[in-house]
Amino acid sequence: MKLWLIYDSFEAERNRRYIDFYFEKCKEKGIDLELVIVENGIDFSELPDVAIVRTMNPPLSEKLEKMGVKVCNNSFISRIANDKWNTYEYLKSKGVRLAETFLVTDDFEPPYYPMVLKPCMGKGGRDVEIVNNYEEFLAYRQRVAEKTVAQRVVSDKGKDLRVYVVGNRIIKAMLRVSESDFRSNFCLGGKAVEYSLSSDEVKEIESIIAQFDISYAGLDFIFDNGKIIFNEMEDVVGARMLYTHTDVDIVDIYLNFLIAHTNLT
Repeated sequence: MKLWLIYDSFEAERNRRYIDFYFEKCKEKGIDLELVIVENGIDFSELPDVAIVRTMNPPLSEKLEKMGVKVCNNSFISRIANDKWNTYEYLKSKGVRLAETFLVTDDFEPPYYPMVLKPCMGKGGRDVEIVNNYEEFLAYRQRVAEKTVAQRVVSDKGKDLRVYVVGNRIIKAMLRVSESDFRSNFCLGGKAVEYSLSSDEVKEIESIIAQFDISYAGLDFIFDNGKIIFNEMEDVVGARMLYTHTDVDIVDIYLNFLIAHTNLT
């Protein structure tokens, strides 16, 4: 199997060790792996069997699919997951329970406070803030000009749940907790521990997974009165928590899934 691992230059440098995992595992499995950096240009004359797109680029994913390449995750997930408003609208239409969320348009005024504001295409907690009044809302909008959503603040701040999914199957759930910030992202210093899902939580998570064809992604949940509520989907999901706190080798699991589910011609 010929495999492309596609990154932009910034994320490739930031995730060098993770990329090394791919090269080590692909060598073990006899997979021909090539690291493709978007800014260096892409040679479409010799296409791979599979492309793992580790950058938020729906047009690239669509182009590769039209050329017959199996793209992971597919372009539909890339379009939905990498825009928080798209995610909210899609899953709301499927009856998924969500925190009340609004698209911040030019004439939008929050119907109540406090509210969480977040860029639709942000990652790692970037520019995610709670605003407590109209003055703070205006200050945020002046500072953050990109497409933004406003979301009801849930009761259990400072913790969330990430569920790693490969091949539409739950692999591991990790609880992230911060004692100093309402954002619990691991990259922002939040603590992470393994989490045992209840049968009700598994049922709710699987109902969301069923709306997609997930190769490898993370589903993030917040807690409201002790119950999980879907927050967002990470298409280009990080794995630092798994390699730091568990013995789960997610790259190995992912590659085994791709080998088993790729039809080679």
